[in-house]
Amino acid sequence: MNRSPKTPRSVIAAVKDDTQFKAVELRVQDDEVEILWAKSAPNDERTWSDFAVECGLAQRVEAKSRSLRKDVATVIGLDSTAVAFYRITTPAVSEEETAAIVRMQVESLLPLPPEQIEVAWRTLPSTDGKMDVTMAAARCDHLERFMDGIRDFRPQHILLSCEGTAQAWQSLFTEQEQQAAVLSIGQRHTQVCLVQAGHVVHAGVLDAGMSDLMSASEHADVQQTTDAAERFALDIRTILDSFGWEVSSLWPIFILSDGSDKFDRVVASLNAGGLFAKTSLPSSHGLKVPPHFQPGDIYQYHTPLGLALLAMKEPPDRLDLFKGLLQDQTEAVAKRARYSVLAAAVAIFMVIALIVTSYVVDKSRDRHYRNLLAQTDLEQARQRQSLLKTIAQNRPDLLQLLADINAGQNSGVVLDSLHFKKGQAVTVTGQADNEEQLWGFQKNLGDRKGIEDVTPSSVSQDSKTKKIRFTLTFQYKGYTKKDAVL
Repeated sequence: MNRSPKTPRSVIAAVKDDTQFKAVELRVQDDEVEILWAKSAPNDERTWSDFAVECGLAQRVEAKSRSLRKDVATVIGLDSTAVAFYRITTPAVSEEETAAIVRMQVESLLPLPPEQIEVAWRTLPSTDGKMDVTMAAARCDHLERFMDGIRDFRPQHILLSCEGTAQAWQSLFTEQEQQAAVLSIGQRHTQVCLVQAGHVVHAGVLDAGMSDLMSASEHADVQQTTDAAERFALDIRTILDSFGWEVSSLWPIFILSDGSDKFDRVVASLNAGGLFAKTSLPSSHGLKVPPHFQPGDIYQYHTPLGLALLAMKEPPDRLDLFKGLLQDQTEAVAKRARYSVLAAAVAIFMVIALIVTSYVVDKSRDRHYRNLLAQTDLEQARQRQSLLKTIAQNRPDLLQLLADINAGQNSGVVLDSLHFKKGQAVTVTGQADNEEQLWGFQKNLGDRKGIEDVTPSSVSQDSKTKKIRFTLTFQYKGYTKKDAVL
């Protein structure tokens, strides 16, 4: 059924910042966007599941059954503390060729196998036959853990929180520019974004926030206040320099503000440090808000508000690290559903078959056992099967051993030989550039499951190459024990 232009559409967006969970619900009807509600809760003891209950999207196990919200789309924001951003310039080529370039660049920048990295990228319009590409990359296991934590929200989209911040600045704040550095200062962290044409082109997180800047001033310590402000300005300058700020020095700096004096003091400290900044204030123009909802509340909830607006627009070029993971999850759920239907049909068939055959089985069981025991080679077959099982349990898994030895980051370590014999300690010889690399290799071995007692039996320095020659011995599972058999 086609959606009528007058049909309301609601979106719940939620984020977890450095101190709180925050969520809002937006509804758009007749081209008017309305804030239905906003909620926040401390994140010190709550989980995403707890907050989903408070938002009406889940219920506690012990609670009585009640209706849950299913008429609303949900979007969750992922903070970018574990996301790496890069910017590159490439020739203006096709999307497929750009994707290959992006993958190659990320693989060279991150010391991880390609299958452990999820990458999203976006291009800006090309000029002079070249185009700028913004890349975001994160470890798959980090993204999967995040998805597991937010499953009670049943998200349709998982977006980067910095994208919500950029959208909020473009839609709900004053002093909008075509390109700028936008700072969102939290209690303990500060999000720094380069925004161009409404898109995040680079982002970073500073491990300092308003609590660090205000703690000294609350104690009326002028020197500590000055030092904190100078450190903050220096840290912001360092992040901007890592973005290529010298090249982009004409970009203005805006600090998202709720209008209070503390943000004016931050602006003054940045100006004193040579970073000319100004505040950008929230505005509810074009937005229908609940009673008593103040501009300061728009600042408080600006990130989930921006994420909700993004979810309503559904731009095709968003930096979506979760697209493939959500698709895989959806396919897995559908496959489980198909299997459950098939399993139910098989179960019914098996019950019927069991009823039909149970009588025959009962009658024939005694005769079958007598005939089986009469076979002269039954005991020999049993002993042979037991022997095969014992051999399988004690067979050395050489391929797994090689994988364990090469696991971890062992830069500079080159192995020369491996001695592996049943009932004897495993011995490996090799060389390293320095002793630190040797000890790192020894630690990596000791951290592997099944490897114990990693001991250097000899360590020396080659007089010509100056490399460290070494011999290590270790116990591997049960294969190296002296009483091992077979």
